[in-house]
Amino acid sequence: MAMGRVALLAAVACVLVSAAPAAASGGPVPGAALQGSFLLAGRVKVQGHIRGEHTGQTVLRTWQFQPGCPSGPCQTVTLTRPRAGGIDTVVLQQVQPGYYVGRGSYYAPLSCAGKIYRPGERVPFTITVTVTTAVTVNGVLTAGRLYTTYSNPIRFNLTPCVAVLGHDSASYHGHIVPAG
Repeated sequence: MAMGRVALLAAVACVLVSAAPAAASGGPVPGAALQGSFLLAGRVKVQGHIRGEHTGQTVLRTWQFQPGCPSGPCQTVTLTRPRAGGIDTVVLQQVQPGYYVGRGSYYAPLSCAGKIYRPGERVPFTITVTVTTAVTVNGVLTAGRLYTTYSNPIRFNLTPCVAVLGHDSASYHGHIVPAG
C-alpha cells in the first residue's frame, strides 16, 4: 500500500475515533446528511467475463456525495465515483431514512471482428448506500460510515457480433474523509 494511502487511512481513523458517534453501528441511521468524500474498501462478490477482475478481489475506492438540498438529509444525493475507463455520476434517491438507491449505466468498449467498438456495450448498474454511523462534523450531523453495494447483472451488446458479455457486483464499507 502506498505511503500516501496509509497516511490517509490513519487520518481517517483519527477523525472517526475523535468524532462522537450519533448512533450505534448497524444501519440504516436516519437524520444524517450524506455528503462529502468517503474512502471505501470493497470486495468483488460476483464476476463473470470481466477482464482484470476476479471474485474475492479487494479494492479501495473514493466516492463523492453531493446533497441535493442545503441542509439535513436530502431526498436526492449525487454520487460521483471513478471507475476503470471513466467516471460515473448517478443520482441516488432516499427510499427510507438513511438508505439510498440509484440506477445508471455507462458504455464500455467491445472488440468485434478485430475492430474495437466505442461504445461496444451498455452496462446498467444499481448502487445502494446505507448510512451505518453518523458523526457531528462542524456542528452538522453527517454520515460517518457507509455500507454500499454495486450490482451489474447484465450487459447489452451494441456491436454486430455475437459476444459473451460480463456481469459483476461488489460490496463496500468505509468512512468519511476529513475535509482539508
